[in-house]
Amino acid sequence: MSLRTTAAILAILVCPDAAPFSQASADEPRRPSTLSQADCYAALDRAGIDYERPETSGVAFPVRLRGPVGGVEIQFEGRRAQHRIMDCRLVVALSRWAPRLREAGVARIRHLSAYRARARHRRTGRPSGHASGLAIDLRFFDGEGSFDVLEHWQPRTRGAAPCERPDAEDERSRKIRELVCEAIDQDLFQVVVTPHHDDAHANHVHVEVVPGVPWTWVR
Repeated sequence: MSLRTTAAILAILVCPDAAPFSQASADEPRRPSTLSQADCYAALDRAGIDYERPETSGVAFPVRLRGPVGGVEIQFEGRRAQHRIMDCRLVVALSRWAPRLREAGVARIRHLSAYRARARHRRTGRPSGHASGLAIDLRFFDGEGSFDVLEHWQPRTRGAAPCERPDAEDERSRKIRELVCEAIDQDLFQVVVTPHHDDAHANHVHVEVVPGVPWTWVR
């Protein structure tokens, strides 16, 4: 998967009745990806997010969460501590998404991967967003019921545009599909890879903040 091509930009269809997201303050850009280091940490402080700044050479603006993000718990499903580290800009994106998640009844997200030093794309060999803590692989959305991407994201026709509404869709799939696509529409993430793309993403949705680009890449 190339992160540096605009050829794969896809049209994004979004639910028109979405609840509002957490808005950037007057001095913050719309895209979290464009925040400076100082402005990013200041945004977390304004949002009341409890975090620490670990010494991590591979992450430009490192954050280790010590509490929920905007009232939504972000939990790693595994044992390797490095996956609890994220770039501040990814955390800001999650914090702006949090009010919409809570509105939909989501109190916790369980993920499979965040920071992975030296992670690379299988096809291109280029560094992955995980290598800089700018990507997170979301599997479980818990709260009023539980949604597992592996089981409940249906249909998952290979190559289909993820944000086009299928003719028939389970309520759990519809809810999470809309949440993901609303986040894309709000410019929170520049790369989003779903089960429609390939077998490697069958059990999660990969969302990634990409600094310095004007495009959004959705598969």
